[in-house]
Amino acid sequence: MKRKLSNINDEESRLSQLLFNKSKDLVEKLKTTHSDESAPEQKPAWMDEDDHQISVNNAKSKVAYTENLKQKYETLMGTPNWAKLSAKVKEEDDDDDDDNEILRTVGHIKKRKTVNLPKDYLEMKMLPKINSQTKTEGKIISCIDFHPTLSVALVAGNSGVVSLLSVGGDVNEKLHSFRLKNWKTTTAQFSPNGSEAYIATNLNHSYCVYNLVKAEPKLIQLPFVVKRPKIFKLSPDGKYIATSSGFDEICLISTASKELLRTIKHNSNVESLTFSHDSQQLYCYCTQGEVTIWDLFTFKALKKFYDNGCVNASCISTSSCGRLLATGSQEGIVNIYETSKLETYEPLPIKTVTNLTTKISSLKFNATSEILAMSSTAIPNAVKLVHIPSYHVFNNFPPQSNVLSHVQTINFSPNSGYMALGNDKGFANLYRLKYYKNY
Repeated sequence: MKRKLSNINDEESRLSQLLFNKSKDLVEKLKTTHSDESAPEQKPAWMDEDDHQISVNNAKSKVAYTENLKQKYETLMGTPNWAKLSAKVKEEDDDDDDDNEILRTVGHIKKRKTVNLPKDYLEMKMLPKINSQTKTEGKIISCIDFHPTLSVALVAGNSGVVSLLSVGGDVNEKLHSFRLKNWKTTTAQFSPNGSEAYIATNLNHSYCVYNLVKAEPKLIQLPFVVKRPKIFKLSPDGKYIATSSGFDEICLISTASKELLRTIKHNSNVESLTFSHDSQQLYCYCTQGEVTIWDLFTFKALKKFYDNGCVNASCISTSSCGRLLATGSQEGIVNIYETSKLETYEPLPIKTVTNLTTKISSLKFNATSEILAMSSTAIPNAVKLVHIPSYHVFNNFPPQSNVLSHVQTINFSPNSGYMALGNDKGFANLYRLKYYKNY
């Protein structure tokens, strides 16, 4: 007998509560706004009944009448002491206001609000590790992604275990975990609406779509040309999957129908790719440094250019504002371009960052495009944060006291309130970026 629709809805609600009930309080705290309470209405100390018996035609004559009474009283009785005291207090209050105005200009008394992100020092705090309660994701934490709306992080590694954990509390509590057999996760990403997670491995001919509401995984086979996906990327709007075995072909798959839309062919092997911020273009970074920009409406190449000074390509990333493009090479060079100035075959980058000396394995812009994170898996603590638009490297990160080991992945929360780094010791380190107020 088929289950009734109401029973299905009840079951989905139960599973949804099971998954997200622990993070509900955290989300409400982030979204709660405090409104200023209005001052209580003050009542007069006494009421003079004679005032109510006076009929005045208009407001102006009422003011004149009041002033006339005041002058007559002062002529006959003089100014009372309480009125003099009131004037004296008023003068003292005026002096206090002047003093307070002076004090407000003193930096250590009241800090002036910072308009832009400071370029030299990034104020942050290290929080408990995201997966401190699980530690089952594997020795190598290859993927960390933040939920688009809830304060929840997805952590995955080479053991095949994928964990969902709350973020931001004194303890990052485990919400849910599941295991994929014979699976070493290389990509894990939430869908834009947060209802699903897309998970892939370079050891399998299929990828997993995990339904967070129903708490069930579904394996979907890749096109036959993609035997083992070295590259697997979900577009920002959630409509496309771009995947490749690392050769000269890129397969575009529809997330709605799960069908192959188009195969894009290049002249050389593709090392990395990224979508534009609006999902209308695809940037493909080939092994020898050539970047091809594809139009996803016509599936035609819009332009090609050569990455300045690149010998061996490694990774590429675009900013969420759509203005910047970053490329990283195996020599540790990171070039930053303006996307509006890629007309020539050999455009010049607006900045070349040379602080790392080994293969760039990860590039990530934060949500406001004010920070570019770059890291390398080759040596310990090989991670830097670049301030934009000054393009200075923050001198206080990584901290001298923290051993990050070999950083495998790096990511920011939707509003940049948190930054996470996965390493080869089985941990997902979490930092609170104090400049950004929200998750």
